This record gives sequence, C-alpha cells and structure tokens, in this order.
Amino acid sequence: MERLFEHTLNTRPILENSLRFIRSDVPTQVSAAEKDRLAAHNITTVVDLRSAAECAKAPSPLMDDARFTYLCRPVTVGNAVPETADDVSRLYIAMVDGALRRTIDTIWNAKTNVLYFCSAGKDRTGVVSAILLHKSGMSREYIVADYMKTASNLKAYLESYAREHPGIRLDVIMPHERYMEEFLAWLTTQKI
Repeated sequence: MERLFEHTLNTRPILENSLRFIRSDVPTQVSAAEKDRLAAHNITTVVDLRSAAECAKAPSPLMDDARFTYLCRPVTVGNAVPETADDVSRLYIAMVDGALRRTIDTIWNAKTNVLYFCSAGKDRTGVVSAILLHKSGMSREYIVADYMKTASNLKAYLESYAREHPGIRLDVIMPHERYMEEFLAWLTTQKI
C-alpha cells in the first residue's frame, strides 16, 4: 500500500500484511485524497491519544469528517518528557491505567481498521502498539523492532527537537531497545 499521509513521519501498520492497526504521529495535514484512501481501506476508527490541550493546539482534520469515528482517548500519563533514561520505562508502565486499558479494548474490538496516534507517535503510541502486538501474539523481538522503527523514522526530528530545547536530553527522547524491553518485562506479568 502506498504511504497513507504525505505530512507524517511515523505512520505505519504494526502487523505485516494487515491494516488492522495503524500507528502514527498526529496527522494535522490530511488531503481529501488521503481521507478517501483511509475510507477505501476501512480505516475509519480514529483514536487520538493526546490531551484536550494538545488536540486544540494541533487539531487533526479527521475529527470533522463524518466518515470517521473520531475518539479522543487521552493517555492520562505520558505527555511529559522524562528527566532521565531510567524514567522512560517507568513512565511507560505508569501509562497503563484503567483509562488506557479501556482504550486498548476499544481499539481491539473496533469493527473497522484503526488509526491511532499521539503527537510524535513515539511513547504513548509506542505503548499502545506494544500492547496490541503482545495481545496479537507477536514475539518480543517483533515488538521491539516495531518500536525501534520509530527511532529511525523520527531521528532527524528528535535531534532537532533536542537542539531547540537544551534541557531535553536526546538519549531520553530517542527510542532505545532497553525502554521497550523493560516495559515488555512488566507487560508479560499483566492481564490486558
């Protein structure tokens, strides 16, 4: 399938040969042709993991198209940048509260293919992707590899972001295998 959005960096299906679950960074510019392509592929459930303030600051045009069921399901923890690398996986674990569990159930049980995203499609979206892949029976290696695609997709963006925000450490915001491995070690002890 051709690229879904011209103006995103991290949009991709998480399962090979399937459009069931598609992760992304926030699609703030979506052409009429891109909307038509989503609808033609039955990608009509849209789950926005961002806070209300983030949605207001950078709205997605999918919100106002009647062909899409647009669900705002903010992850209650996760839109703040961790201070240290040791905090990243702890933040991922903290994201998995009752609200996120309900969001996972909504995505898992959607009658159509699902597009879901946060701002960069990295942390909140990464956690949701890991849980969906885990529920799908994918191996630890597969889940980590999916997570690490984000590092290559967002490398230039994250390097630029770190330069523009001197208090933000690149090693903290750049996806690293360790962060997902630690999260998965915890996830395997949970019923989700």
